[in-house]
Amino acid sequence: MRAALLFAVATATGADAAAQGPSTIEIPRTPAAPVIDGRVDPAEWAGAARVEVDIEYQPADNRPADVRAEALIMEDGETLFVAFLAEDPDTSSIRAYFKDRDAIVVDDWMSVVLDTFNDERRAYAFTVNPLGVQADAIFDDVNGRLDDSWNGIWDSAGRIIESGYSVELAIPFKQLRFSDTESVQTWGVDFVRQYPRDQVTLISSNPRNRDISCYLCQIAKADGFHNLERGRNLEIIPTVTASASKDRPSGQGDWLGADESEGGLDVRWGITPDMYLNATLNPDFSQVEADSPQLDVNNTFALFFPERRTFFLDGSDYFETRQNLVHTRTIAEPEYGAKLTGKSGAHTFGLLAANDRSTSFVIPGSLRSSTASLGDSPSDVAIGRYRADILGNSTVGALVTDRQGSGYRNTVMSLDTMLRPTDQDTIAIQAMRSRSSYPGQIQRDFGQQADIAGDNLFVEYSHADRRWDWRVGYFDVGEDFRADLGFINRVDYKHVVTTVGHTWRWDGEGFFSRIRFAADWDRTEDQSGLKLEEETEFFLNMNGPMQSFLNGLFGGSKSWWNGQYFDEQFNQVQVGFSPSMDLTLGMRIRIEDVVDFANTRLGRSNRFGPQMRYQWGRHLQLDLEHTIQQFDVDGGRLFTARLTDLRSIWQFDARSALRFTLQHSDTERDRSLYTFPVQHLHRELTTQLLYSFKLNAATRFFIGYSDAGFRDDRYQSLVETNRTWFAKFSYAWLP
Repeated sequence: MRAALLFAVATATGADAAAQGPSTIEIPRTPAAPVIDGRVDPAEWAGAARVEVDIEYQPADNRPADVRAEALIMEDGETLFVAFLAEDPDTSSIRAYFKDRDAIVVDDWMSVVLDTFNDERRAYAFTVNPLGVQADAIFDDVNGRLDDSWNGIWDSAGRIIESGYSVELAIPFKQLRFSDTESVQTWGVDFVRQYPRDQVTLISSNPRNRDISCYLCQIAKADGFHNLERGRNLEIIPTVTASASKDRPSGQGDWLGADESEGGLDVRWGITPDMYLNATLNPDFSQVEADSPQLDVNNTFALFFPERRTFFLDGSDYFETRQNLVHTRTIAEPEYGAKLTGKSGAHTFGLLAANDRSTSFVIPGSLRSSTASLGDSPSDVAIGRYRADILGNSTVGALVTDRQGSGYRNTVMSLDTMLRPTDQDTIAIQAMRSRSSYPGQIQRDFGQQADIAGDNLFVEYSHADRRWDWRVGYFDVGEDFRADLGFINRVDYKHVVTTVGHTWRWDGEGFFSRIRFAADWDRTEDQSGLKLEEETEFFLNMNGPMQSFLNGLFGGSKSWWNGQYFDEQFNQVQVGFSPSMDLTLGMRIRIEDVVDFANTRLGRSNRFGPQMRYQWGRHLQLDLEHTIQQFDVDGGRLFTARLTDLRSIWQFDARSALRFTLQHSDTERDRSLYTFPVQHLHRELTTQLLYSFKLNAATRFFIGYSDAGFRDDRYQSLVETNRTWFAKFSYAWLP
């Protein structure tokens, strides 16, 4: 669910929820499983518990919802069954489209949230739109993160009916983690409806209290789930990939062809309901979906790209901390891997071991970062994580990561805690230390010592109630701190930040439903005490009719670069609205006086980014994002950079789709304004045509074609550098 989707829940809570306390639902056991076809047959669901989903908590504050919905829930010892009956006075206004899984963020939908350990720290979310399209995620209430990359294997169906729509879900217990007991269990449970019309309305079965910062501590409790059938909780997922490619990196000469095919295997074994073993052989890293492009002009730090591989995604939340010390995409070409994750009582743990046939990592600094590589030199990876639940709703934990190869090693040790002394206040502390050893090549190319060690300290106090929010944070990152298995692209700095914000709400009765204004001050210096930046920022966030929003950022800073201070000013506005149910428009504008890092001077940058999403009927979706950046300095325009991402998707049904992607970047530079030689023109174009069929989250088939080309000062037009046909098949065998 590519935005907050359901877990706007976590930050949009109501006024007087906690006074009554969470309600309790008795989950009955049914002798016969219902047919999952989107028809909620009264006979099939006669024994289910029935729960009203009738409390609007956003934008209103715990008032009766304008539309009625009901959730039905039961289980048969092997599967949890959930149905929703959502009434709608105007079915022609229902926003429901055939889409890829996890892509229903703007649709009508209904969701069940399950805190299966009842620890008020972690929950599953299973969401379905009126056509049965699925989305699933894991919500981490400790770190306030939603992981929509997790994919479970479950069944769903939906249909639009005369009174609104109905959906049915069947969630096998083997897809969930829960306490290993045969007695009656208590889970946290919530039912949520999104009702997007002139404004996006969120409706729940539970009231919310905006004066309580946690979400899972406020949802209802469900009793039942005794003597669950464990069976053979095993998934075996073989994968086969094949490709035929032609390359000529220089754009000239003969094409060099390469045909490749290889197999891989992922295994997921539920040793117990609360302990899982994952293993992989040659996990596939072929990108069937192109990463979203990012402008990389006048930027000095490495860019972040997400993980997509099944083995690394399952249970990835067990390794999370506030600082990103585990980013498994850094393990680029593993041949094998194994992972053990589990929870016993108040204790959560994760162990991961893998190898990597090629070893790359970030060499960070205070003002820039570089990417280093050991080429084909392999490395071994080991990660261990432990966390204990303490004091009701707090945690304490430890993490160790280790990566080593020939003449190379990086080890990070971390201790962390998250404390909630009151319902509104949170204290997060994480202390880290790293040790690194580098071979001669890295020492020479990147100016590193043979052996280094560094510390990293993060402390933050935050407060959030229904009107006010504030935070005070402190970062102290040593010059020699390295986290080669994470994503830490800046070191050698001390950073102090404080933010104060106030929110006004009108419960949907006024023109605006919400306005937030905040001020932020921060100061950054390196470890020697040199001030790198002192910055003041002001934030404005507004929500209004036609699902409109305005996010503003305004401020200035005094910044250090290459021996000089520069007075930077920035103004950014991002707006968006939906003039009709099928069309969403947006624009991001950023105008700033900012340092020209390449030539050490102040410049003026104007950046414009229009966005459009158009849904043509229930099957065709068009997405267009375009960014243009114009950068001026004394003497003229230094460069103009353009970036276009166009995606057209024909979704035949909830399982199969045909997608065309075009990504184009174009940078023009005035060579006379640079202090070193540059290309006047550089353009890149990539296209991809992809057909996909997904029986479920793990049984999938892809076939497609992609090509790429570029142009620089040597050529009069684009020249092709790559043509690739590819196919991928994976099958989830559940013995």
